[in-house]
Amino acid sequence: MDLDPLADTVPPRYAFESDDEDEYNPQLPRPTQSPATDSIKFIGQFTSGSPLVFVSGDAGEAWARGVNLGIQQGGIYVDNEQVGILFLPPWTQATIVVSETLTHLPLSVMNRYTTAIVDHLQPTKVSILDVYFVQGYISPKVVPRENAPIRYLSLGDIAISDTEIEPFAAPNLVQSTTGSFLAGLFLRSLSSKSTRHATALFLLPSSKMPLSLPPTTMSSPSDDIYWDQKVIQKTHQLLFEVIGEGENVVSWVETSDRSARLSAANQRRRAGEIGEGGMYI
Repeated sequence: MDLDPLADTVPPRYAFESDDEDEYNPQLPRPTQSPATDSIKFIGQFTSGSPLVFVSGDAGEAWARGVNLGIQQGGIYVDNEQVGILFLPPWTQATIVVSETLTHLPLSVMNRYTTAIVDHLQPTKVSILDVYFVQGYISPKVVPRENAPIRYLSLGDIAISDTEIEPFAAPNLVQSTTGSFLAGLFLRSLSSKSTRHATALFLLPSSKMPLSLPPTTMSSPSDDIYWDQKVIQKTHQLLFEVIGEGENVVSWVETSDRSARLSAANQRRRAGEIGEGGMYI
């Protein structure tokens, strides 16, 4: 008796006659995505032609806890949601913008947001503060999280004398709003009509996993991340050295109740952390 070993198998897909789902119908409506229409508005008291200190995200929130920023003078709104908060404290000549502490900007808005800030404020010098993900940083050597340094990127003639501050080296990329800010300032400096002003981006080490993909809509940050007070104090000094106020800048001092919250948060972080971390070549 002859048996066909393929009698009970499913025939290949191409053996079936094609149905309507396989046919291309040009008359069917195509799904379309409406273009981004997020409006960017500035509300409040803004001064132009001054140095700018722009602090963002978790690093910006941690830094703001140790300085007296005074009363909010203005807000920067994207699609009617406040993203940036502007302060004009009396102890500095700089305009201070605390950005993205309560929301994350989508990729499609980052460049327009930072361009609008530069166009509106016309800063003479710029200091920027953000974070970098320690476990994702590509380095020729393994750097434990507890020893990860503050890193920086700069434009113009800026000399960082502190040997504990290391450059943010290639092939690593800053893919946040502050990266867009620095890139925009660099492109402006290439114009023959523009002057390259002193600009530096300082990046605090963070073990917090960044978003795998930039959000398509604004989203809220997750848990706060805290750093040792000495790290923030050093960063505070660096931010104002770039804009020429390093000698007379007020000290960064965290209040006692916030220090207690910092200590408790650090204990929770240490209890939940696993492994050495860090990418290396």
